[in-house]
Amino acid sequence: KAASQGIDALVKLIEQAKGLTAAARSASTADSATLATQFDALMVQVDELAGDAGYKGTNFLDSSELVVDFNEDASSTLTITGFDASSGGAVGVGLGIEAAAANWASSTNVDTAVLQLDTALTTLRTQGKTLASSSGVVTTRQEFTTNIINTLTTGADALTSADTNEEGANMLALQTRQQLGIT
Repeated sequence: KAASQGIDALVKLIEQAKGLTAAARSASTADSATLATQFDALMVQVDELAGDAGYKGTNFLDSSELVVDFNEDASSTLTITGFDASSGGAVGVGLGIEAAAANWASSTNVDTAVLQLDTALTTLRTQGKTLASSSGVVTTRQEFTTNIINTLTTGADALTSADTNEEGANMLALQTRQQLGIT
């Protein structure tokens, strides 16, 4: 859940960054430089948010991994692997969003940023679906385990619980048989 909420927040930040690129396309050079500075500040927030999206020491937005055991001997498991959701700053690192090149002095620089943001959004959505699928499996297995525990507990109770009326009647019948046998 923490990773899912983190991904949602990252998508919002990247969409804000896309708004800056749209404004930069029609801005003057001085305004483009200001927008580029704001863009770079947003990427710092992306990095910090990705680092803060952990829970109990596991952060799937920082490439953490978690192995979930579904049974007592760990023969049934699910490995959930996170990904690097930092902005990156270099192609192939994190989301692959580089700092605003040349203060977005040319439209080519802005277009490059737009492509990187679109790729980052696609990555976040794809990874979000993967993590949601893993979460669904864990939830389903948890429900199954709870139901099987309830079934086994009911069965055990049926085996160990005695009906006192029935047991009393059986004892009276046994005593009667013994007395008849003696007579």
